Amino acid sequence: MKHVFARLCCMLAGAGLLLAAGLACRLGQPTSAVATDPPAVTLSSPLPGQLAAVGQPITIQSTSVDADGIQRVELWVDDRQIRIDTNPSAGSPYIVSQIWQSDTPGTHVILVKAYDTRGAEGRSQPVVVTLSSQPSAIGPGPASPGLSPQPSTPSPPGATATPTSPPGPTGTASPDAPEDPDGTPTTPSTTPVVMCTPPPCKSGEVYYCPGDCPGGCGTQCATPTPMPEPPSFDPTGIEVHPIFKPAWDRPEVGDYVGYPTEAASADRHYARQYFERGYLYWWDRPSGRGLIWVIEIPQPNAKEGASWSGPYPDTWDEGDPYSCDAARANPDGPVRGFGQLWCDRSEIAQAIGAARGDERGTGESTQYGVVQFFQGGVMLYSPLDREVWVLFDAGNWQRHSR
Repeated sequence: MKHVFARLCCMLAGAGLLLAAGLACRLGQPTSAVATDPPAVTLSSPLPGQLAAVGQPITIQSTSVDADGIQRVELWVDDRQIRIDTNPSAGSPYIVSQIWQSDTPGTHVILVKAYDTRGAEGRSQPVVVTLSSQPSAIGPGPASPGLSPQPSTPSPPGATATPTSPPGPTGTASPDAPEDPDGTPTTPSTTPVVMCTPPPCKSGEVYYCPGDCPGGCGTQCATPTPMPEPPSFDPTGIEVHPIFKPAWDRPEVGDYVGYPTEAASADRHYARQYFERGYLYWWDRPSGRGLIWVIEIPQPNAKEGASWSGPYPDTWDEGDPYSCDAARANPDGPVRGFGQLWCDRSEIAQAIGAARGDERGTGESTQYGVVQFFQGGVMLYSPLDREVWVLFDAGNWQRHSR
């Protein structure tokens, strides 16, 4: 990230105070890292659109497959982590049943994430279930995704069944239609297709986009699951940095991130870069290599999200240009350390998309970045944007403006 510090270096050069090589921004993973495909995750239950009573246990059964072996499986409901199951053998496939229940009526989005032994993340398609407080309304969901329910079975929220027209002209077989053994062409039967025509979401509901909806994506609604009880943290006697204190004082932050485990960093260089669906933050820690965090941002202005990863050790050396063809094709890169991480880890590139702005950081701000580790996560500060990022160990994140 030589260009990030260009202005600062030029200002100090005349005074003979050029930064030592150790302060250079060395980013990314080792060049020997091998990119692997993420795990494939499928759900056999519950069924899309399934109805259940509030308080009724629901079994979420998933099968996760990966050539490197499955390390763990996480159950997420309404963008909140509910349960983690660790695979004792780290083998593949890993089949696990996870139980979830809720006393909150309405629609809920169920998602399973699986991680292989290299840390690559795979996700199942989201499944919507509806919890009803009326026992008479309870019934099974559709027999399989994409099929309309029977007349006695309610449809998934916001979904209507629309039959497709048979291939070819009316009453005739398509030129590509299969033939019977006697050589007579047959007309394929029609299959109802679920069309996503969602209602407007109410205040307090969360949004999601089902990727397997044949009729188009659209916006779906789901009632968020209440926050679980916060963990119990014992005070450490270490002060929260003043920059983080306003966010930490909020119960939804301090109760879940706990107390600091060490004093905040001081006078350390940092860099950051925005992507289509994500954000990279680099920090020059006091000892050893720097660290990189990856934050997934589904919408550019989102103030919270459900996925981040890291920190990734910084093993890139200044002066060793690194970028793959996909990064070189973008005038914003990423290059050097960010480029190495983005190019070598295909799951990261896929999750956050292309760079939508140049890498920036120390040298363009009058302040250094600030990092502080807590019992239940870590907090990052970007003076350039005046933003505080709260990364919870549960996997979710928030950002607060200063």
